[in-house]
Amino acid sequence: MIKQIGQYKILGELGTGGMGVVYRALDTGLGREVALKRLRSEFAASSKVLERFRNEAKSQSRLNHPNIAQLYSLVQVGDAFCIVMEYVRGVTVQQMLPLEWQPATAVMVQVLAALECAHTNGVLHRDIKPENILVDVSGTAKVMDFGIAYTIGSDRMTREKGLIGTIEYMPPERILGKELTARSDIYSLGVVLYEALAGRLPFQPMSEYDTLRWHVEQDAPPVTESANVPAAFNDIIARAMHKNPEERYADCATMSRDLQALMPAGDGRTLLAPLVARKVEEVTVFDRAACYRRVAEAVERGNLSAAENTLRTEANRHPAESELLHYQALLSRAVFEADRNPSPERAAVLKQLLRIVSCEKAGHGDAAIRELEALRGAHRGKALETLLGEVRS
Repeated sequence: MIKQIGQYKILGELGTGGMGVVYRALDTGLGREVALKRLRSEFAASSKVLERFRNEAKSQSRLNHPNIAQLYSLVQVGDAFCIVMEYVRGVTVQQMLPLEWQPATAVMVQVLAALECAHTNGVLHRDIKPENILVDVSGTAKVMDFGIAYTIGSDRMTREKGLIGTIEYMPPERILGKELTARSDIYSLGVVLYEALAGRLPFQPMSEYDTLRWHVEQDAPPVTESANVPAAFNDIIARAMHKNPEERYADCATMSRDLQALMPAGDGRTLLAPLVARKVEEVTVFDRAACYRRVAEAVERGNLSAAENTLRTEANRHPAESELLHYQALLSRAVFEADRNPSPERAAVLKQLLRIVSCEKAGHGDAAIRELEALRGAHRGKALETLLGEVRS
């Protein structure tokens, strides 16, 4: 992993997206932690992608609201294009699912306030989903990633015909190539509200085509069939997700009033703060079994880079886990050896050796023994040290 970009010292990786990698970084000039979103190098050469990246910065820089992650600056250092944003310590709504209806409502009210600000300033988000809503340790919800936001009424928005966004939350007018409005974001938020309460989407997993067709042709079932919530949520979600935009809530403020009418008086953040604190503690605990299982699956597929990326991400999150760091070093060395020695025979031995290690790490002792015996049989009982020496030679 890179260590520094300009004045920003990289402290760890927060996640990856379609356009870039997000790092936790230290602004050495101001002495504060920031989130640094760097455009992937393979996209940096594309003028269209760079335009979209700059558009994200411009769109978000127009928005000043406590429920929108603050954008500090857009920087370019050599071939690195980065957006510098507020670092938020918390968890995404995706990590909190399912939610009781009271904290779910507290999140939605804050998100609606953020979107009302964006819409008032002529900006649509266009990719509202649980992963793009982060709740910090004080219980404050932050809408993230305006990466595909567009200015309402712009020529570019009118011309763009591709299906940009996440299809599980996509409004029917987006699919049909029709004009988008603030009510398009409201549709997506209706899907998010259903999922927050039910712990699942309003439709069963299906192909991309069937998912798009569902948005155009079918209505969400009553959420009370899947969650113990007041019946009023059925009407709120149905109105937010109406196929005809004109039949949806006219604006975010109106939907917010209907949700707030269900809540007792008080600050909804007090409901969220303890939930987030517990979840932050959970996600900071290293899940050894889950991590090594993912690595074993990647190694089994022969995708060493994916295995290495999994370990790198977990090592950034859990730098005190010495075993994890050693395992990451092993995979990194293996990837290096595979690149340096492209011989099919060496690659086969290397992958067999890694399968043995990954099986053992994942707790599959019997599988590790079987892999070891198969390796010895395939190479006439050669010692492991000999095989390792042949791989390194």
